[in-house]
This record gives sequence, C-alpha cells and structure tokens, in this order.
Amino acid sequence: MARTPVKVLSEPPRDAHVAACGLFCTNCGSFKKGRCQGCQVKPCFASCPVRACCESKGILNCSDCGDFKIEAELRDCKKLNNFIAKAFSLVFGSNRPAALALLREKGRDAYLEEKRRTGKM
Repeated sequence: MARTPVKVLSEPPRDAHVAACGLFCTNCGSFKKGRCQGCQVKPCFASCPVRACCESKGILNCSDCGDFKIEAELRDCKKLNNFIAKAFSLVFGSNRPAALALLREKGRDAYLEEKRRTGKM
C-alpha cells in the first residue's frame, strides 16, 4: 500500500523552524544533522497526530488552534499531551504548552528570541 505524501505546511528559514506542537526544531540534534527536515517541511515522524491535526485545521501549530483558549486547556489536548510528548519533556526539558502559550501571547519573534537564548527545544 502506497503512503500518502506528507504535505508541506510552511517553509521557514532553518533558524526559525517551529514544529506543530511548539518544539523549536532548529535546536534539535536530528534537525541540525540533517536527519530531519522539521515538522513543517517533512517530519521524521510523519504520522504525528499533532501535525495531522494542525494540517486538517489549516494551521501551522497548536498556538493557532481556537479549540483551546489558555495554556491550561492546551494541557488537556490528548494529541498534544501523549506519551511521546511526556518522554520529550523529560529527556529535553521541553514544555510544549508553555512554548505554545509564549507563541500565542508574545508572538513568533519573542518565541524565537527565547528559544535561541535558552538553546532549548
């Protein structure tokens, strides 16, 4: 059975690549080594439910989702807060709901500045 090609959501510059879930791809080792082109272009985990949800809603990341109004509600999203997200959080010290809240409240430029400054995903 042939797989459906992954749709490109956007083509951000390499130093400003934000995944659908709010992770900063630019700081990821796989992204830096070229093993992953990033969630917006061609994700390593093509069956990611968060990316699929964003694609179906026509949004780039969960910060644009109208289903959740505040950060606490983002924590209730089962697609965003699954086992893989919890593992990423432990391993990389990431906080997707907080990253998405920063994106939503302060905008992309403030998000990128913070992620570049801290070096975190």
